[in-house]
Amino acid sequence: MSKISNLIDNITGKTEADLKLKEQLTFLQKMGENKAEVFQNELKLMLSSDTIGNIEITGKRAFRYFDAQHVNISREVDRSIDKAIDDFFMGSAGVKAGFQKIVKQSLDGLIGNTSIGETTKHMFFVYPENFAVVRVDVKCYKYTFSSKDIFANNVENVFVYTMAKSIVDHTKLSVDELIYMVTEMIGSDKIEGVKDFVKELRSVWKMLEDDAREPANILTGIENGLLSVK
Repeated sequence: MSKISNLIDNITGKTEADLKLKEQLTFLQKMGENKAEVFQNELKLMLSSDTIGNIEITGKRAFRYFDAQHVNISREVDRSIDKAIDDFFMGSAGVKAGFQKIVKQSLDGLIGNTSIGETTKHMFFVYPENFAVVRVDVKCYKYTFSSKDIFANNVENVFVYTMAKSIVDHTKLSVDELIYMVTEMIGSDKIEGVKDFVKELRSVWKMLEDDAREPANILTGIENGLLSVK
């Protein structure tokens, strides 16, 4: 699998074949960028809606997006996707490794689908990051051509994905949900690590909640419109 922009950049020749290949890849790149933009707009609208909060753990106002366009995706996830996941997800190495594994497993069905035409998939993941609970939405699009001869360079399929990251209100989570998320990322075989992480996470939240209850901080919050008096 290759990133389309990298393939375009690597075309340095001026022959007719080179120019044709560059034109075709540029067309695929533009198509992928348009699809990624549609995905981003859909995610913005979804995350700003109050309705999904009734059925899912949801964040508000995505604060980071990432998208990429590839050709010839196969069952083996490319290093470029590994790197994108690595750059997009912060936090401890153990949590990040667990998250990468879950994302790859979730992509298996889409990657292995060899049906001609287009396939889309929307996934979301909830996990702890930097003492907050984060929701990451991933929207993917794959188009498989009927023949490798349609485009030059033996292009078999196009793969586009957009990721959005938003913060979840931790006060809406139960302890059971928190433990499940942390265990899924760190691993059920590392129970001490799970316990230490949850304990540290809850201590930070408690500190912030206690700080907000201080009279001076409450007064400041009311003056700034952050707190209401009932």
